[in-house]
Amino acid sequence: MNKAHNAEAQKILNIYRFYQKDGNLYLTADDETLDAIFEAVVDAINDCGPLKATLPYNEFVHPSKMTAEGDPGWVGHFEERDNRRFFLSDIHDYLYLLYGRQ
Repeated sequence: MNKAHNAEAQKILNIYRFYQKDGNLYLTADDETLDAIFEAVVDAINDCGPLKATLPYNEFVHPSKMTAEGDPGWVGHFEERDNRRFFLSDIHDYLYLLYGRQ
């Protein structure tokens, strides 16, 4: 694996670890924690470099970009917290499967 990709993936996975939600987000996150993780992950996806080009665009990159830009459709979509949970669960699982625990 490319070291830059791995470092960026670990940065995103560390957001979940910081909140002690590594692998159990969907079942246990309160709304405040969920919102904080969501904002941090969206920002991290938007700010990442080489990793961004390898992430599934329609599933992770585009929604993150449009949410950060305030697109009403995406903002409205993610106002539903279950949509945030599914998005966060998907990106966590994707990165964990490809880059694993360090």
